[in-house]
Amino acid sequence: MKFKNIKYTLLLAVGAMVFSGCETLPDQKVEYTPTFAVSGEWVVHVKNNATGVYFGQTAARPLGTGFSMRTYNTSENVSNKIWVRLGTAAQAVAILGKADCDVNQRTISGAGIANATKGGTFTINEGKVLIGSTKLHSGIMGDSIHVNYTTTFDGNTYIVEGHRRSAWNEDEY
Repeated sequence: MKFKNIKYTLLLAVGAMVFSGCETLPDQKVEYTPTFAVSGEWVVHVKNNATGVYFGQTAARPLGTGFSMRTYNTSENVSNKIWVRLGTAAQAVAILGKADCDVNQRTISGAGIANATKGGTFTINEGKVLIGSTKLHSGIMGDSIHVNYTTTFDGNTYIVEGHRRSAWNEDEY
């Protein structure tokens, strides 16, 4: 008899815990940075504007070497400034600097931007993020980026073209 009472008491206690633990909470509000529309990690290829040749271009790799480009919010947390980072210091086309942006137009620009990677300055003549404008190898539609910049490091103008990184292996081209 005592065992039956213990069993019912435990069953009642577990039932009370289950029903009291079913509190539904509202969904958390997603917070975005002011530069969300133009920020991201991009898989890009870089072409010398004068020669039309991509860095690392070969017959087997007509688009040349793939680079990583990042555009991201600054510590000021404003909607008109972003960091632009392309490549690493060991790469000839590397840039890192704070540029102007227009989030509504999804453009990136700036003249005489200090290049923290290579020294000297660079100018973004034209920069544009195009939302949902390219079909990736994985079959999904993705955002693309186009940046035309000139650097005082070597005096060349480069064209950067690519897409927002999807993290799918087949899109890492």
